[in-house]
Amino acid sequence: MSGEPRWDVAVVGAGPAGSTAAALLARRGLSVVVLEKSHFPRFHIGESLLPAGLSVLARLGVEPHADAFLRKRGAEFLCEASGRRGVFSFDGALPGLPDHSFHVDRARFDTLLRDVARAAGAEVRHGEAVLEAELDASDAVHVRTASDRLAARYLIDATGQDRLLAQQSRSVEPYRAFGAAAVFTHFAGLRREALDELGPGFAIRVLLRPDGWGWIIPLPGARLSVGLVSQERATHAQLDALLADPLAARCTAGAERLATHVASNFSYRNTASCGPRFACIGDAACFLDPVFSSGVTLALRGAESLADAIGPALQAGTETEPGLLDAHRRSMDRAYRTFGALIGRFYNSRFAESVFLGDTDGMPMRAGVLSVLAGDVWRDDNPFQDQLLAARRGQG
Repeated sequence: MSGEPRWDVAVVGAGPAGSTAAALLARRGLSVVVLEKSHFPRFHIGESLLPAGLSVLARLGVEPHADAFLRKRGAEFLCEASGRRGVFSFDGALPGLPDHSFHVDRARFDTLLRDVARAAGAEVRHGEAVLEAELDASDAVHVRTASDRLAARYLIDATGQDRLLAQQSRSVEPYRAFGAAAVFTHFAGLRREALDELGPGFAIRVLLRPDGWGWIIPLPGARLSVGLVSQERATHAQLDALLADPLAARCTAGAERLATHVASNFSYRNTASCGPRFACIGDAACFLDPVFSSGVTLALRGAESLADAIGPALQAGTETEPGLLDAHRRSMDRAYRTFGALIGRFYNSRFAESVFLGDTDGMPMRAGVLSVLAGDVWRDDNPFQDQLLAARRGQG
């Protein structure tokens, strides 16, 4: 063990959470190594950001260039069977956040964040899958890959749905009432007519369907992401049926369909997401049904919160101090509970129809709903969020 390379922080995973944490910690002068199993650029889902994450990108110095970012104004919920729809623009939310966000090409977006981490001084190693993390040593954590062993004073698990530490400790707790599987694809070379219909606000379209819900997300470069989430299992046939519906058919007419992907076993929380010398962030800590596009934003904000907590402690040598992550844990728990309660209500069709498809213009709760949809879930003056949290507590 004494001959192992020793770092202040080892980060497993170079996605948005891992790269953000690595960049912020390396900027403090800490030695940071990032171990990423994939080679970038690589395909990834989770392409719609919320306004609440833009402050983190600004802090990192990330510029929203057109090749990776497409500006969006909000979300539109549709039920094509009934013809009902509801439009939610971020500019109607409670004050405090930008009035827009972005859809992103994740291959370029993740590479941008990785490059920020490198520029800050972090060493990023691709093709390094972590096989095991040993957390029982009192003075360090030890990480083993196929080709190396290394030690660090602190370990950050940002492995996404691979959830390295949760799998090791068997601390995955599924959300049974949320989505269980997704099937999705991309289209390239959208026609001008499709771009005109999707713009100018380029809102994400959330399609309410009997077999779950679907999404249509415009992407940079005249591309489109289309997919479906089901509470049971998601099949190619379900996706084909969604693509045959009027809006999707119009938007994809004449475009090139790319590979189809299926993902399952998601919507869960990690019940042991932090401890002495380690913490999990992003999807490694919690993954909620993606209906409200919260994943990347929670990853960015969670990584920032963690880095701001452990960075000064690592510099002072107090990284094992009891209670170090108490405030971070409360902050993220508030976010997870808020979105969890909203997702739970979404799957209640009456709530979805009355709020997302109903006429809520001018209603006092509308600004509060929009604030939650914008990811502004850390404020204390939103009665709608208070209702969600109170209902969540009542459900245990």
